[in-house]
Amino acid sequence: MYGAQTQILLRDREVYDYQSSMYKSLGYVQVYGDIVNQKRVLTSFDLSDAALDKLDFDVSYFIVGRFKTTQVYATVPFTVRMQVLDPRLYDRPIDFHILDVDNYELSFDKSGEVVKKRFRFDQEERDPEFIIKVDRSPFISERTVGELSGIDYQFVRHERNRLVNRYVNGIQVDNHDYTTILQVTVEDEVPARAKMFLDTLSKVYINYTLQSEFDINENTLNYIDKQLGEVSLILEQHEDELQTYKESRDILDLNREEGMYFTEMVKYDHMRREFELQIQSLDALENYVLNSEDERLLPPATFIIDDAFLRQSLSNLYSQQMSRNNMLYSGTRVNVAVLQIDSALRLDRLNLLTYITNARDAIRGKVGDVQAQSKDYEQLIRTLPKSHRDILNIERRLQVNEKMYLFLLEKRASTVIARAGIVPQTKVIESARYMGVV
Repeated sequence: MYGAQTQILLRDREVYDYQSSMYKSLGYVQVYGDIVNQKRVLTSFDLSDAALDKLDFDVSYFIVGRFKTTQVYATVPFTVRMQVLDPRLYDRPIDFHILDVDNYELSFDKSGEVVKKRFRFDQEERDPEFIIKVDRSPFISERTVGELSGIDYQFVRHERNRLVNRYVNGIQVDNHDYTTILQVTVEDEVPARAKMFLDTLSKVYINYTLQSEFDINENTLNYIDKQLGEVSLILEQHEDELQTYKESRDILDLNREEGMYFTEMVKYDHMRREFELQIQSLDALENYVLNSEDERLLPPATFIIDDAFLRQSLSNLYSQQMSRNNMLYSGTRVNVAVLQIDSALRLDRLNLLTYITNARDAIRGKVGDVQAQSKDYEQLIRTLPKSHRDILNIERRLQVNEKMYLFLLEKRASTVIARAGIVPQTKVIESARYMGVV
């Protein structure tokens, strides 16, 4: 067995941390600081499975000599792609002999009897026990086939779950004292494969750390785009209404005799629109908490409501969910610790939903107060001529929605810029290298 190791820095301070101001209270910074959780993630089954998906380790190759059988990698003059139909063939040696430039022979033990089968290179062959295609390399030619036919090759088709478990059991993660640096070590029969697996595992892990931030950013963009679509439709309706009204009455311009009243009405209507948007945000958050899957609690567009309690509650929910997910790697859903954290999650969700309901009622009360102020100014404007008053009402609604449209555009631009600033905060500081025989 040979070893290889790499080192990963969990929190790189050299990155452009533009997005931290938007996501700093959602709990992700604390996750990076949790060394124990990250060590468990690196040794998880799914992460190793994702790394093996990018590698061609499902088949191991051997050269059978007089005294020993040597495992090799990327040095045999052929590549085996095999789909096993009979599970008994998994992880069993199959002898491979090159007959000539176009043909090869397989032989393996079947219920105590040696079975031999002959196939052609570069063709998909179907058999009751397997489907196989052997790609021939340019090294097999009329000049070299005589020498290659005298070599006894062997290969083993691994069952994926066993292969993943073998690598998971061979991974060791150590933390350097007083640092956030993790040293990852893996063992393999072939040195090159150990190094390739570590390099790929590091890339998959870095992409995993990025995914949560991309998900939040995407949810926020989708929410803003939905609001922009609604406001755009309202703007078009008011613009058409204003144009139609002016054309029907041959109106070119009106003197705003009561400009102060008009300005105050616009201000209070704008406040009302913002409160209504906050209510919509609370509705969306409540729906998301009620209907979201437990594995991914990523609330959409919570930035619109600047509420410290909501942000803290969401951060706590996320931290508890991360702890629950980590427990499920080594335990079951009926484990006492898992049941306890499930109970805490339900209680926190109930408290959060209660707070959302109370906050929504409070905001609705503010909407009522703002509407009352707006009506007072509207009564003052009623002394204006009817045409004048109608134009002002339409323009008032138009300006309120224009301000809301600009507000949403600014938020969308900030979110897009934040997405461009999302870069890996984990970093490979020492590439995979050989450690020799272990």
